[in-house]
Amino acid sequence: MAIEINQIEGIEGTETRRESKLKEMPLFMGLSKKDLEDVTKHTHYNRKHYKKGATIITEGKPCTSLFVVTSGWVRAITENDNNAYRMEETMQASIIIEPEKLFGITTTYHSSYIAHTTCEVLEVTKEEVMKLIEQYLIVRLNLLNIICRKTQHLEHIPWMPCANDTTSAIVAFIRRHVYYPAGKKILYIKMTQLAKELGYSRLEISNALNALSDAERIILKRGIIEIPALQLL
Repeated sequence: MAIEINQIEGIEGTETRRESKLKEMPLFMGLSKKDLEDVTKHTHYNRKHYKKGATIITEGKPCTSLFVVTSGWVRAITENDNNAYRMEETMQASIIIEPEKLFGITTTYHSSYIAHTTCEVLEVTKEEVMKLIEQYLIVRLNLLNIICRKTQHLEHIPWMPCANDTTSAIVAFIRRHVYYPAGKKILYIKMTQLAKELGYSRLEISNALNALSDAERIILKRGIIEIPALQLL
């Protein structure tokens, strides 16, 4: 059931705190104080809390609402089409989960999202989003910028220079399979599968991974490649 923002907590100063919290969200950045007050009073949404380990969104679920993680950390889990490997990445609020899936031809979620810590999530229906982008130019531009940023990132990937060695190929493979190009990532894949994906021998892949592990750029386990900080890989 949708809950009106100004009815969530009936204590003094609640709306001011809500306005401050909304202002930090990517969708509402740049709105004036008056506009934030209006959004606080008139926008309806579901406010949910998820315990650690709880599923927020499942891959393949139809996207009929905008999910905004306002506090906590979430794990995004993405599997390839034949389930031969999967990528897990941890992201911190405030984030909007796959906003591009609200419109267009493909309107189902590409990944699953799990609460890595206790999370607060706002669910805004597509109808409410349409009202917001129709009424506020800044909200419309913010949403377009969020979607365009991801589109431009994906557009750039096919034109990146080819890897000239095994290590570079592994790093490029990991970077191609993440949503956010920083932070902790965990790739679940067997060496034989990674070798097949990259066109190298299993021995070449093993040597390169062990070298990255010795350099403390990854943590190597059986069937698991953990990257503590992708930006440092």
